[in-house]
Amino acid sequence: MQGAYKNDMLGLVFDGLTPEDPKLTGAEVITKMYRLPLNHSKWWDLCAIFAILVGYRILFFLVLNFKEKVSPFFQTIHAKRTIYRLNRRPSFKRFPSSKRQYKLRSLSSQEGLGSPMQ
Repeated sequence: MQGAYKNDMLGLVFDGLTPEDPKLTGAEVITKMYRLPLNHSKWWDLCAIFAILVGYRILFFLVLNFKEKVSPFFQTIHAKRTIYRLNRRPSFKRFPSSKRQYKLRSLSSQEGLGSPMQ
């Protein structure tokens, strides 16, 4: 922000609030109103912004590489926990089959019922 203020305001002259007030320069506005020092160049501020951008790109690259290396580990943990939970659910448990065996027969073969075509 300091670099942007310096770039925009240095060299400008502002009128005072009333006609009797003296004119204000951009340097006075920066030092008195914004309380920013003018002891270094705006190009140092630009270099700081560039360094921040490069730093964030390097950090983003490292985070992506870390995520690629660690994500299979977390996927296996998630899969194991999901299988464990599914096995604990009653609808997924395997119950032993009943000892009674029912033979399936058609309705027409049962006693007392005739064929639906009659």
